[in-house]
Amino acid sequence: MKETTSDRALESALLRQSERTACRIIDGKAVVITIDQNQLHVLNAVGTRVWELADGRSFEQVVASIVREFEVEPERARVDVKSFVEQLLAMGALRLQAAPAAAQDGAR
Repeated sequence: MKETTSDRALESALLRQSERTACRIIDGKAVVITIDQNQLHVLNAVGTRVWELADGRSFEQVVASIVREFEVEPERARVDVKSFVEQLLAMGALRLQAAPAAAQDGAR
C-alpha cells in the first residue's frame, strides 16, 4: 500500500471534533450537524464511536478502541477508520491537531 502525506499526517496527529459542529446521540447514533455546510449527518454505531473518541486521541488510539470494542481485525479497523476520518475531515466535522513534540518522540 502506498503511503501518502495524509497517512503520515493522520498517524502523527490527534483527532478532534470541529468546533463548527453540533451533535446529539440518539438511540446510539450520532446526529452531527456541520454548521458551515448546513448539513446533517447520521452516523452508525461504529461511526458514532469514532466520533466520540475524536476528543484529542491519536488515530492509533481510536483504531485500538474500535478493535477492542467491536472485535474487528486491526488491519480492517485501520482501513475503515482511516476512510471514515477522511470523510469527516472533508465535510469539516473533524480536524487534526498536531501532537505535542514529546508525545511524538515517545511514540517512536
